[in-house]
Amino acid sequence: MPGELLSHAKLVRSFGEENGIDELAQAYVTDADNLEALGWELAGAMVRICNALGAYRSPRGEGGGLYLTIKTINWVG
Repeated sequence: MPGELLSHAKLVRSFGEENGIDELAQAYVTDADNLEALGWELAGAMVRICNALGAYRSPRGEGGGLYLTIKTINWVG
């Protein structure tokens, strides 16, 4: 991925490392009882740390989830 797309992810990882939050510092989280709830918790942390407007989870089949942060909102058309 292009570096400009990863800058916020790096910021969140650094925050996790500095504050001892393993879930934010690791590349993957696998040992959780409810990955859906944890995904939303981590997305919420990223929204707060990166001063985003919100988060979105894309619909996916089996095998994980993709959480995106929303940084700006504009009218179209």
